[in-house]
Amino acid sequence: MIEDLTFTRRDLPRELEIQVLAFMRIVWSDGWPAEDRSRTRLWEDDRAVHFVRADGNLLVSHAQVVVPQLERGGRRLRIAGVGGVMTYPHFRGQGHGSAVMRRTTEHILTDPSFDVGMLFCEPEVTPFYERFRWATLPAGRVIQLAPGGPEDVVMTVGDATALPDVLRLEWSW
Repeated sequence: MIEDLTFTRRDLPRELEIQVLAFMRIVWSDGWPAEDRSRTRLWEDDRAVHFVRADGNLLVSHAQVVVPQLERGGRRLRIAGVGGVMTYPHFRGQGHGSAVMRRTTEHILTDPSFDVGMLFCEPEVTPFYERFRWATLPAGRVIQLAPGGPEDVVMTVGDATALPDVLRLEWSW
């Protein structure tokens, strides 16, 4: 039976974490720096929250909210970074990814510690996120400074005016 589950970073079952990492290595391998290819843990921040659909120990779909430590002008930016959004191929088209993103988005919009949610994605999947009130930021609003960094679309939900006019990031999540 497939269940909707939510875990803090510390409570995420190891068998589910390993399945998320396996998916990421296979599907997004070109986005991983060489030093990260052997990592065995997801985001290490204890504030991370994982939204999961699983059938027992079998991972179906996943998204995580991370809390990047970013400051601009002496002010901490209250960003919920969404990453690791995935559904295993044989479960696609059944609403699992939508269920996970619906819960992820509601978490961001109702948690008073966040002003805005932000994610990076391929242009072809923007319609998926738009169904959950995510909007595409204009090109150049977020600049990824990491060499060889992806030229992803940047999307937000919530109050995008909380971001600086141009946000420069050393990395993306």
